Amino acid sequence: MARCRFLSVERKLQRGDKLREAYIQFMDEYMEMGHMEKIDESESHSRVCYLPYHPVIKTSSSTTKVRVVFDASAKGSNGKSLNDILMRGPVVQGDIFTILCRFRKHSYVISADAEKMYRQVAIANEDCDMQRILWRSTPSQQLESYRLLTVTYGTTPASFLATQCLVVLADQYQTEFPDAFKAIKNDFYMDDLMTGGESKE
Repeated sequence: MARCRFLSVERKLQRGDKLREAYIQFMDEYMEMGHMEKIDESESHSRVCYLPYHPVIKTSSSTTKVRVVFDASAKGSNGKSLNDILMRGPVVQGDIFTILCRFRKHSYVISADAEKMYRQVAIANEDCDMQRILWRSTPSQQLESYRLLTVTYGTTPASFLATQCLVVLADQYQTEFPDAFKAIKNDFYMDDLMTGGESKE
């Protein structure tokens, strides 16, 4: 199924140079940043899942116009998807209404974004083979297997894993950076920070 979906996307990409180039650039960056690795075909694992994926064009984005969406809800040969067997995890951040109300009370405000937040969080080595993909940049190349090494957008626990990582980091550095601890615990909504204080300092 992942192979069929890849070949279908690949045929569509051959029709437009700009989209194809942006897609290849996105995948090259994924590899260069160490967010995926090529698999040695001699390796054998008992738990393996191949994810189909496709490009999504976001014209409103000022940075990345093309993103890749991994479909962890696609059913495999056993009739189950990766998302069917993963736990969601609890919500560990406050609700957006409360965060925005608190944000409006500050005399001075700061907003920030955790860049590529999901991809900043590594997956345990033993779980990476559940996030395999097939990839090649041109149809003339051989189709090869890769595994994604970081939290993958589109998987059921992705949002919990990323936000829980922030919570754990805040807890670890609470005594060293008490103000940052409070901001991370109270003023993050997903990857967006909305906080402030009564003075610039």
